[in-house]
Amino acid sequence: MDTGLGERLERIESRLAYLRELDVPRPGASNLVGDDGQRLPGYVMFGADLHRHENRAVPEHALQRLEAAMKCPLPEGFRGFLSRIGTGSGPYYGIPWSKLERCASPACAQAFPAGSSGPIYRDEDDEGIEHGYLVITDIGCGDVVAVITAGQSRGHVVSLLYNSAEWQLGPEFLDFYESWIERGIEGLSRQPRPRMIV
Repeated sequence: MDTGLGERLERIESRLAYLRELDVPRPGASNLVGDDGQRLPGYVMFGADLHRHENRAVPEHALQRLEAAMKCPLPEGFRGFLSRIGTGSGPYYGIPWSKLERCASPACAQAFPAGSSGPIYRDEDDEGIEHGYLVITDIGCGDVVAVITAGQSRGHVVSLLYNSAEWQLGPEFLDFYESWIERGIEGLSRQPRPRMIV
């Protein structure tokens, strides 16, 4: 891992720790209900009720196994992130390791289409774009965010919006993740606090 990437991951780690300090669960604020029928403590950051701002660094052998299933290497920034910061806390419903494992396939090694947006389906019989990316999180309602693993935009995130049948290219993964952290810190620093930050 190069020095610049290491320093950037260190900064992300520090900002994530600060976000975790700001977004403490509030009693009864969750939409989730415990075994006793009472609402669980809830966070302001959307999805944090599931990942609780916890991260687990992914060991090298697990990253190698994931890349073997994908038949291609992970983009450097995303791989460095998984290795140092890990899965768990993240935009929307977080970045669960189980999702990465489920979605890793040889299709990840085929180039994703070039451009900044496009249709998911080329015609009514098409099953959609199914190559060149690794799904990292659910947005909700069937839409997902993925990291592009092959092609011109390798390392960027892409929103696969099945409800509107289109895809939209986003920034590189680390920019996407940092933007989520900074949006959370900015929102949690305001008074009154918002009920939810996506």
